[in-house]
Amino acid sequence: MITSYLASLSGALAVRTSRGIVVTMSVQLLEYSSRELPDSLKCQILSFLRTTWPEDFVGPNRLRTWLSPESHHPLHLLLVENGILISHLEIKWKNLDHAGQTYKLYGLSGVLTYPAFRGEGHASHLVRIGTVRIRASGGDIGMFHCRPALRSFYTRAGWIPIDRATTLVGMPSAPVPSENLMMMLFLSDKAVAHRSDFEIEPVYFGRDTW
Repeated sequence: MITSYLASLSGALAVRTSRGIVVTMSVQLLEYSSRELPDSLKCQILSFLRTTWPEDFVGPNRLRTWLSPESHHPLHLLLVENGILISHLEIKWKNLDHAGQTYKLYGLSGVLTYPAFRGEGHASHLVRIGTVRIRASGGDIGMFHCRPALRSFYTRAGWIPIDRATTLVGMPSAPVPSENLMMMLFLSDKAVAHRSDFEIEPVYFGRDTW
């Protein structure tokens, strides 16, 4: 059961757990570029990613120490207490060519909460903040991909599932369909006018999805 944030005053956060217990936490909301991200927090993020998505740490990436390519302009939002990572997400952007148009695309990635803090609304809180940032970004569209089981989690923050969309990933010469669900925001007039293109025309996203 996902529970809600009750208050946030001077860094003191009251959280109601799934058992109905109110816990006060001294949580900080921190924001860093990849170059600014402290090593201690970067290590905690990488440790989570390695165990949760091991397929991203094989072959030439077996000893990977980076979180996202700098070409995606990652911005990290973190909830931290006493130096311990509670929850994290990245906001990224890139240009996407699709159906004769070029869009400035913003998306969410790396959404995680450590197990001890799940069910307390932390990831939902970050997703809401990240979504507000993307809406104010001046971009054309918001887009990322998730497991179909997470559909309702992201729709609560205003994201739109594009059920009929086909996302292609891999090498441009031989892309393959992704099994993940495309989630979108249509932000600019151009994006609103061409919304149907994303349902009709397959979208080549790149080597992999966010």
